Amino acid sequence: MEYCPHHRPEYDSSPEKLLESIERFLYVHMGYRRTNANLLEPQALYLHSVLTHRLGSAAMLSLVYSEILKMLRLWGILYFDAEIFFPHDVFTLPKGYHKQKSKESDQAHIMTSGNILVEMLNNLKHVFWPFQHDHSKTLFLRAAHAANCVDRSDFVGESGSHTVSANDIQHRLDQGVCTSMRFGDMRRSLSACERLILLKNDANELRDYSVLLYHCGLYEQSLQYMKKYRELKKSPTQLTSSNTLSSLEEDAVDNLMMRLNLILMEQGWSRPSYARNHLGNNSEPW
Repeated sequence: MEYCPHHRPEYDSSPEKLLESIERFLYVHMGYRRTNANLLEPQALYLHSVLTHRLGSAAMLSLVYSEILKMLRLWGILYFDAEIFFPHDVFTLPKGYHKQKSKESDQAHIMTSGNILVEMLNNLKHVFWPFQHDHSKTLFLRAAHAANCVDRSDFVGESGSHTVSANDIQHRLDQGVCTSMRFGDMRRSLSACERLILLKNDANELRDYSVLLYHCGLYEQSLQYMKKYRELKKSPTQLTSSNTLSSLEEDAVDNLMMRLNLILMEQGWSRPSYARNHLGNNSEPW
């Protein structure tokens, strides 16, 4: 590792000076830069590319910084408890943070290894989301709009060319074709959603995963996850919002669940309990 020969950290140096020397090494000597948070590209979200080009998202730079701290801790150079101070703007670089001098107002910025992983997956989910039109709307509303589950009058000035066909996505998925950035990448977005569900207790992750499954034609699984979303949404641990977007989202959820139930009933993938009891498990679908 190049850090020690260049900076020769001394054991009696203050924590602040040690962190400053790490940042000088990382951002000046090594030349790591942060990509614009509003213009994230896939290469800024994968470690091998970030290490090659020295350009990455705030989450990836936080990961690199965190690994440097781990190595210095193993070598006995880092003698105090340090974490990553994560920026929530679009330009600031991640910094080291001396936890013994922590303040209550700083807690929203402190990134543990688990927090960094969640941030990385969120970035991947947003970049590869298959519905890239109208960035003023949430990811779910974009997907719900593509499924015609949202009142189109709310989406002003959007041409039909920006709406991704569910059939087109299904065809690309079946063929194993990675879609272009205009259409996102269904496989990678699904993968990110699955991991976020495992890591977070957030009902919205279940909802977002469900709408992607709908566009893949996996209607039964989609309905199952939407039901789980509704169950978890009732939990007191979940944050609730009463803004306009939240109201639109809930209307879209209702429309999507209604459509899923109709599809499953029509195609015989789901039967009323009385029909299952009467016909038995081995009978042919209606």
